[in-house]
Amino acid sequence: MTGMLLKLTVLDQNLCAGCGACALVCPQQVIVFDPDRVVPLLEGIGDSCESCTECLAVCPGLQPDTDRSELELFGRTRRAEERWLGISRQAIGARSTDPQIVRRSASGGTATTLLLTAREHFDVDLTLTMGRHPGQGWRSAPQLGSAAAAIINNAQSTYQLAPYLNALRECYEQQPDARIAVVGLACHVQAIRKLQRRDTAIGHWARSRIICVIETACSSNTLPAGTHSIISEVLGQDPQQVRDIKYREGDYPGRLQVTLLDSQTFGIDFWEILGKLKDNKTFRCLSCGDWMSGLADVSVCDGDPNIFEASLNGSEEQKHGRALIRTEMGQALVDSAITHGRLESWGVDLGGFNLGLERKKNRRRFYETQPLVLPAGPGVGDHFEDEALVDDAELINPAKYRSSP
Repeated sequence: MTGMLLKLTVLDQNLCAGCGACALVCPQQVIVFDPDRVVPLLEGIGDSCESCTECLAVCPGLQPDTDRSELELFGRTRRAEERWLGISRQAIGARSTDPQIVRRSASGGTATTLLLTAREHFDVDLTLTMGRHPGQGWRSAPQLGSAAAAIINNAQSTYQLAPYLNALRECYEQQPDARIAVVGLACHVQAIRKLQRRDTAIGHWARSRIICVIETACSSNTLPAGTHSIISEVLGQDPQQVRDIKYREGDYPGRLQVTLLDSQTFGIDFWEILGKLKDNKTFRCLSCGDWMSGLADVSVCDGDPNIFEASLNGSEEQKHGRALIRTEMGQALVDSAITHGRLESWGVDLGGFNLGLERKKNRRRFYETQPLVLPAGPGVGDHFEDEALVDDAELINPAKYRSSP
């Protein structure tokens, strides 16, 4: 019965976020994911879950449950002026003081530095980051580990969906006393907060063992086919020969770099991959109302408000990020990173244009005009007075940003 409800309310409405939370909490462990569509397969579950509602309870697809999480975290819900950035204590510009981390990062290594700080100064045993599939290097895959080198290696954003949170199941079963730090997207954070409220064994575990949660801003994620098509159709390479992918490699703002099994490398500028990836989005990602969930301990985004233009025309901008500190834990984490000389910081003004956020707003505005079931936004509402573009192609149109010769 519950499997049918999940199908009717989430899957049939194309609202699966592909986060993996349902598989993580399934007591019978009967939920598996289609690796290409990144949705749970329910055909073989039978009657084993007839009276269980855990998958629906933690699913952020239809109901992220932002208001309830905010009440528990902050004692209030966000105000209208906080609609897109959420409730925060402080906003800072930030960059790692370690040149290696800055070099390996997409935008200064702020999230990476906070994970390393949690590991070294907050007794965190394991960190969950997105890496590469061990057998298919072109695919993304979650990695749960403790090595600093792995955290640094996974520093850059990965523009590819995978059932990320399901990787925590192994820890729950085999290392239940481990303390965990997680970096993820809005949907991952929403699912974690819903899980932490559950009065179940795994809910109690998540509440006591997931020590800190860091999120990176997301205008939308992409199915594996997006990366596959860039490798095969644009670069002319066999995806099965790929050992590694970096989406923001090199000088700011970076470029996609593919490394083959024979160590050859091929690349494409970041502004070009945005156009290629946009044809491989899910409805849930496109219609999502959250650039940031606002529910993480710290939220991080690019410091440069328009990395598309920077990629197109070149930039003298130094890699850096912007961090919104939200909770007491987030404040302690950032303060510790600064005190120990791992992070440099400065004040910032979050006003003004931000391309990633504008893309998110425009998509949400467009989908609100359609007779469709949308993932819920915060209680302050999602109503817009200005007209939406049919899609966001104009927002990432090279002619709009290209410098004159």
